[in-house]
Amino acid sequence: MRFIKSGILSTYQDSGRNGYRYLGINPNVAMDRMAVRLLNILLQNEEDEAAIEIHFPCPEIVMEKDSIIAIGGADFAPYLIDENRQIQEINNWQCTWVPAGSTLKFKKRIYGQRAYIAIKGGFSAKEWLGSKSTNHLLDFNTINPGHEVETRAFPRPDFLPYLGISLVPPYSDSPVIRLIRGNEYEFLTTESKNILENHTFTISQQSNRMGFRLAGEALHVENKIELISSAVDFGTIQLLPDGQLIVLMADHQTTGGYPRIGNVITADLPLLAQCGVKEPIRLRFISLAEAEELLILREKEINKLKATIRLLSVI
Repeated sequence: MRFIKSGILSTYQDSGRNGYRYLGINPNVAMDRMAVRLLNILLQNEEDEAAIEIHFPCPEIVMEKDSIIAIGGADFAPYLIDENRQIQEINNWQCTWVPAGSTLKFKKRIYGQRAYIAIKGGFSAKEWLGSKSTNHLLDFNTINPGHEVETRAFPRPDFLPYLGISLVPPYSDSPVIRLIRGNEYEFLTTESKNILENHTFTISQQSNRMGFRLAGEALHVENKIELISSAVDFGTIQLLPDGQLIVLMADHQTTGGYPRIGNVITADLPLLAQCGVKEPIRLRFISLAEAEELLILREKEINKLKATIRLLSVI
């Protein structure tokens, strides 16, 4: 496949570079890891196979081999133009057979901020430390106009799997993001604790793949404190010196010295990942047991999906 246009910040993203944080190497994972995982399951790829993370305005891609693709995450109204100039609209969360010579394009942003293009058989992109994820600092797997990547050819199948509505993440442009309490939550004043759960925050323009800065009423701690830098993760919420919050995202650093007020639960990370600048979010604390139960329920649904696709593939 070949990129005629690269779009804004199109990158390869997979499950990341795991096991190297002790060296200060951040994980470089997909912002919406659930979208990538679900698309790979539909395509019967390995779940940690890389997809292409795109934003709007989107890339234009020529598919040079007969391929099977699936697109999910944000909805950017994807469509194909074949060699006869025939247009075929594509549904999100559904496998689509693409004849060689077709061009993949996107019309408009309907919802969400990041869409993912996955392909059956995966992309033959380079690997570094066990991951194909793009690293711009190293100019590793950077996607520019004219970029080409090898893919495998597949004949048109009899059945093209699609995702049931119950498994599509409940994306929203004003989500309620659930948290568990962080190690330094109790350092907050009583008033700040009340603000945290009862006020609306918006995502600042000073946000990127490393972290989403939240704009809202300033929070305060009871006493000034100096903390030793400690481990942080995707979804850790820290209190900055100016009283504002930052949520660490996919390209987060490995340690941080600001108070850790909370952690976004795993089940809600995809919802946060699809939010954009100036969009409002609400925060709500739940217990660790509730967060674990939500994750277990999701995994049960995913296991049903995998079992169904395996069954249909042998019929």
